[in-house]
Formats: sequence, structure tokens, C-alpha cells
Amino acid sequence: MDTVLREVTTEEVRILLDQFGLGAEQVKEDLFNLELPNGLRGHLITYGDPYVSSLQLRAGFSGFDRVEPRHLLNWNRRYRFSKAYFDADNDPVLESDLRLEGVTPEAIHAFVRDFGDQVNLFFSYLRMIDANLVE
Repeated sequence: MDTVLREVTTEEVRILLDQFGLGAEQVKEDLFNLELPNGLRGHLITYGDPYVSSLQLRAGFSGFDRVEPRHLLNWNRRYRFSKAYFDADNDPVLESDLRLEGVTPEAIHAFVRDFGDQVNLFFSYLRMIDANLVE
């Protein structure tokens, strides 16, 4: 039976990320830079004190001037486990959240792995829009 995590600290999150081999760098108490398996970079943010109650994964991209709100709306309609939006600098961002209530380390690993897959798809989608291959 898998270990069910009920109270997770930021240090335990760091240890899990190291065990997953994700090249995580803790830059603040609640913020990690991640190198995703596809070579793209993202951030993992922890929420909750003294125990982490949720994780958020985020990846933003600059230099995609042809991306419009309708493109991100289409993404959000198609993919259930992430959301796309424009940040304050009008750059496209992909984000996903995981609530840590009775979750296993394997579920956290799957969350990060699946986000890496979605970031890869999202980046490809942005490149297709920029190349004028997507309406």
C-alpha cells in the first residue's frame, strides 16, 4: 500500500522533488524552480503554513506575440488538468494545482510528470500559433 501523506512540509516537498530527479532548486521558502523532463522550465509553488496544503505548477513563455485570448480559451476548453491565461506582461502561462489531502508521493510525481507533458504540448501549441499554423 502506498504511503498517504497527511501533513507535508516544504522540506518534504524538496526531498520528494529530489527523489523524482527533477533538478529542483529552492529559491524561496515556498518556491522551487524546476527543470521539466522535456527541457523546459517551470515553477512549483507551495501553499500553506506550517504544512503544505496544495502545490501549484506554473510555466510562462515570452515572445509569442500572435497568441490571443481565444487561443488560450481553446486550450482551456480542450485540456482539463491545466489552465492557460495571460500574466501581467501579457505572456501566456500554463498552470495546474494539486490539493494535498490524503495524497501519495506517487500522485505528486504523476502531477509533476503530467504537467511536464502538458507544458510540452502547450509550448508546441504556442509555436504553431506563432508560425500562423493555428487559426
